[in-house]
Amino acid sequence: MNKTLLTLVSAITGLIATAPAGYAQDDSPVQYVKICSLYGAGFHYIAGTDICINDLNGDARQQTEGGTWRTYLPYKEGTYVTNQPQACTPDGKLMKVGDFKSTDFTMNAWGKMQSFAVNFPLQPPAFISKVMMSGGFYDPRVPLGRSGTNSVTALCLRSIDPDVFEKFGDNLLNPPFGLGLLPIACISGSRFHNMPGSYAITAQGAYPQIDQGFTTADQSVTPPAYTYGDQLVLTTDIFSHGLGQLSYHDSVTDTDKPLAGTVSVSVCVNGN
Repeated sequence: MNKTLLTLVSAITGLIATAPAGYAQDDSPVQYVKICSLYGAGFHYIAGTDICINDLNGDARQQTEGGTWRTYLPYKEGTYVTNQPQACTPDGKLMKVGDFKSTDFTMNAWGKMQSFAVNFPLQPPAFISKVMMSGGFYDPRVPLGRSGTNSVTALCLRSIDPDVFEKFGDNLLNPPFGLGLLPIACISGSRFHNMPGSYAITAQGAYPQIDQGFTTADQSVTPPAYTYGDQLVLTTDIFSHGLGQLSYHDSVTDTDKPLAGTVSVSVCVNGN
């Protein structure tokens, strides 16, 4: 090998060895991530969105007019079941949460759609171990399919408890959701939309939740621990924005109309 060629090879090798972060050694560009400093270390923006995610634990957050909206990403993998009671065995008991139509949802303070509350009292050691959804919402002008393209991106089961208040300074506030605003479980609409069975996943958060630092509304009792979770609600997910997820636009009448269909939600309860 002559001296000129040796020098050229050495130069190329040096460039590869010192290639800047974000580029592979074959010079193929790798997409840089934008750091999200709103919620501390470890968060970055999902490309093309205002959603921040921590890849280590799947904690995804979005700043809205109502405050921070939280969920888990990616959505947990589950399995299809055609026999719901059997899916809860050997130790669990199947319990129905409810059947929900698109008209059962109204917009909440975070700009997401939220169902009516379902009374679902459980006392420890009972807890929700699995969440199952079936059915789906769809545009009635489009024939039913199983692609999920006409369904909502995801629906999330969340806990609420109107009887629990947290003390912030001199004020008592009712936490809008349990688990630090995280859902018990979220299931992508494409998983269960018009499928012959239900889609089931394990719960990602406790219901009911046991925690400390709360007091009763009249401040007469300050227990060392409390149980949060007396009701369940269904919400749209972090990618949803208002009515667009549960309605379609009728160009003939120039109005938004509700999606058709019903979503059925059941859970497995263990520890009874």
